[in-house]
Amino acid sequence: MNDVTAVLDQAIAEAFRPQTPAVCEIQIAGEPGSGRTRMLKQLAAQAQKRGLAVVWNPSGAPADARPLVCLDDNGLAGALPVSVPPASAVVARTVLPEQPVSERAYRIGTAPLTREQFAGLLGSGLSVERRCLLYELTRGLPGWLPTLASLSDLELRALARTGLFAAPLSQHAREPAWLSPDERELASAAAVLGDPFDVTLVATVARRKVAAVLPALDALVERGVISAHIVGTPLFRFRHPLVRAVVYARIPPGARIAAHARAAEVLHEAGADPVERAVHVTRSAAPGDLPAVRLLADAADRAVGSSPERAVEWLRAARRIAPFDVPSSLRRRLAVSLWQAAEHSGDHRARRELLPELGALEDPTVMADLRARLAIDLGRHDEARELLAGGLRAASEDMAPPLRLRLALMAAVRSEIPTVRGLLAEDTRPEAAAVVALAGAMADHSTTYRTGAAAAGAFLHGLDGTALAEHLETVVRLGWAANFAEDFSAAAGLFARGSRAARRAGRSGLLPRLLLGHGWALLALGRLEEALRAAEDCETRAGTLHRPDLAGPARLLRSSVLAWRDGRRGTATVAMTSAMPAPERLWWAVVPPEGVPDVPGRGNDMRTENAPGREAHDLCARADTADDDSALGLLNEAVSGFAGQGMALWECRTRLLLSQRLARAGRLPEAAEEAGRAKALAVATGSAWLRRAAIDQQRAIGGRRPRADAALRSALSARESEIVGMVRLGLPNRDIADTLVISVKTVEAHLTRIFRKTGVRSRTALAAAAGGAARGWAGRG
Repeated sequence: MNDVTAVLDQAIAEAFRPQTPAVCEIQIAGEPGSGRTRMLKQLAAQAQKRGLAVVWNPSGAPADARPLVCLDDNGLAGALPVSVPPASAVVARTVLPEQPVSERAYRIGTAPLTREQFAGLLGSGLSVERRCLLYELTRGLPGWLPTLASLSDLELRALARTGLFAAPLSQHAREPAWLSPDERELASAAAVLGDPFDVTLVATVARRKVAAVLPALDALVERGVISAHIVGTPLFRFRHPLVRAVVYARIPPGARIAAHARAAEVLHEAGADPVERAVHVTRSAAPGDLPAVRLLADAADRAVGSSPERAVEWLRAARRIAPFDVPSSLRRRLAVSLWQAAEHSGDHRARRELLPELGALEDPTVMADLRARLAIDLGRHDEARELLAGGLRAASEDMAPPLRLRLALMAAVRSEIPTVRGLLAEDTRPEAAAVVALAGAMADHSTTYRTGAAAAGAFLHGLDGTALAEHLETVVRLGWAANFAEDFSAAAGLFARGSRAARRAGRSGLLPRLLLGHGWALLALGRLEEALRAAEDCETRAGTLHRPDLAGPARLLRSSVLAWRDGRRGTATVAMTSAMPAPERLWWAVVPPEGVPDVPGRGNDMRTENAPGREAHDLCARADTADDDSALGLLNEAVSGFAGQGMALWECRTRLLLSQRLARAGRLPEAAEEAGRAKALAVATGSAWLRRAAIDQQRAIGGRRPRADAALRSALSARESEIVGMVRLGLPNRDIADTLVISVKTVEAHLTRIFRKTGVRSRTALAAAAGGAARGWAGRG
């Protein structure tokens, strides 16, 4: 608001200067929906307070008034036809960011909101999933909220998945205004084709000549409805995905089907790829169209790796329009392809529905594998193990390797290293190496973990993002193995790569598992804000996929992050009953101290030479009941263990415990030093709770310090006392030297003597000592 009023005052002074009146313009630049209209109204309110006549049409301004002329494009329109304003006026208008700044103009910018700002607009009471969906769909532009407010969570998920509204729009829907019939026809054809679109194809779908649509194209660009996709080419896109969704929803159903049919025909004549034609065939083909069925099957085969949800949509359409006498080979192909696409996208309901049909088409060994894969994804590991064992006994040698790998995975989760080795003795694939690493990590057998991790990690490291998307299961297994082995930095890096590859390839079914592993690793490393984003993203996507087995651990992760960040007692003590072993196995790394007593499995097998983090927890537990001298040694060792594993939150917490014990032993300078280190760690991790605890500890130490006695003060020279005072203020050596007009080396020499005289060993401890006797230091010199 201060920026707005300052610009307004400058514009008023310039426009209504008695000798040289002028028309001065204020441009509010930003994307449609970013709050430009709201800012224009704020500007108008401030202008009224300053005695200006606010008009929204220049022709309505009184002749003798000092007008503020407001021109609002209402978000999705461009320049409005207006009368020429008076010779002396302030004109405030909304513009797009790329529009040039005109002469005698001031510019105020608006930008998309951050996640935190956006959440503040929504208020409390909304689920994490809904907040995330609204932010992603609007891209942080609050002007789109009224359009989405009435949609259910299910409808928001469908909009996020398809880019189209699944239900009629509400009367509050935001849409392009002031469009001529030609402009609306062009926008509708472009909405049918989708982003990005070619002008020539748009003209064909609209049944117009290319030259005839170019003026409408220019108008849509000017109005901010569309923009260039690649500058200098005939490719364009809608300025915001929701603009396309709104325009598409307003096309009558019959006209929409006809437009998709024309698009499919023109793309076929141009020799387009099946993937490009599939979306239009899906929305226009008639039942019994066998060529359309084959085209959709081909398109799904090509898209299943990069966009499995689209493949599911196309295969369902192919099965819907397939003739009753479709060849059995094609029927089997459609069913198997749909299973694979549903597996990639995480659509477990579709896979369950397909099982009876596949059972009549597939070999029993294949069916055992399919049923086991579904059971694994649903967290039913015992059922999967029985299915795999039965299938392996009946399998031929060429069908056995995938069954052995899945059985080995079941054994790895149970820490059964001999079983894993027996099943994978002859399997040299990286997938097998990752399972071996997981078994070693689960059993705390470092040699087995390192052997498997080295082989699988070397393979994954050599892959680019596209190739990595084909090995995301290996990423998941190796990443969790790294988490369980306390190799949190490696786990975070691996899960980050896997998440990026999954997003690019459309592997939405695996993304929640990657995000969950990434979030636990980030939390163990003390990267709280990143961990919170991963938890919220995982919870949202798990809800979209109807995966309560992943949504539960995601909520637990989010609660643990908030407990570490804000100190919310009780938020991280929820029961850890997930089918995934991560929460129970990793409680010691991620659950705050207040949550530890309620965590299942606490205290079990904590002392192990292969897990320094858990060993550090054991040291802390022993320090609780030890005398001060023994506790100091145990806590120092625990600090080293946590620091070595990068567990910044627990290192911070343990340094606070160490500071308390040092203070109790009367070693106040050392206690102050540890409290200062704890505070620095708390700030670095973003834990407000630990930062408050560190500050409280520093104050407690300061309160216990005796006032600096005259003997000690007299031991320091006037210059030394001056330097102590500056250290207490936080000045570095260079600033102290500049202030006192001496060299940095002289400052360092003074500090060495001060440390010797006061008995402290660091600047932090010296500042704490000086803080307890501030008046004494200030009185010197």
